Amino acid sequence: QGRYVLYHAGVECGEERWRIEGSADGMVVSGEQETVPPHPLPNRHAYRVTLTREWRITGLEVLWTVGERTLRATHAADGPMWRVRIEYGGHFREQEGDFPDYCEVDYATHLFNTLILARRDFQVGGEHEFPVLRVGPPIMAVTPDRMLYRCAEKGTFASPGGPVPAGRYVVTLPSREGDEGYMFWADEAGIVLESYDGLDPSRPWMRLVEYQRD
Repeated sequence: QGRYVLYHAGVECGEERWRIEGSADGMVVSGEQETVPPHPLPNRHAYRVTLTREWRITGLEVLWTVGERTLRATHAADGPMWRVRIEYGGHFREQEGDFPDYCEVDYATHLFNTLILARRDFQVGGEHEFPVLRVGPPIMAVTPDRMLYRCAEKGTFASPGGPVPAGRYVVTLPSREGDEGYMFWADEAGIVLESYDGLDPSRPWMRLVEYQRD
């Protein structure tokens, strides 16, 4: 379990608390993230992710609150399909699409970086490109895309418990030509230690400030 501090334009603007637990069928990742001013969209979202023992995502539940408005999104794998049901203001919307084994899911927490790293091996300079279902605002629906992870460097990096062996990764969307993406440092277990707004290390995005392994 752990806690991230969030930043916007280099200024602290919230936190995220999370935990990873075992279950009868695999694992459960859960957490809650809250952003406050100067973030341009103060909000709170709670999430729960189910996974197989092989780190394959089988479901994602999101409860997103902005002001007095609340949205609930339920995502679930159904064999080779991904199905979504969104509830907002008494209205419902459904969505479905392909979800092959090599496809990943991306959502607004660095725990999803951890889940992607867990299913792949990286050496310095190595990269993996794969299809991804991106889940996010304004209605927490799916936008299909492709994502590229590249290991740019390995060394040591600060963690709540002191310096640890870590890797620096750069994430980009090949469909967005000219977009530099973002980068982060993660320890050998794939836990993100710190991330950045783009490729500028002077502009933090999230920083791990508490971490405990049971």
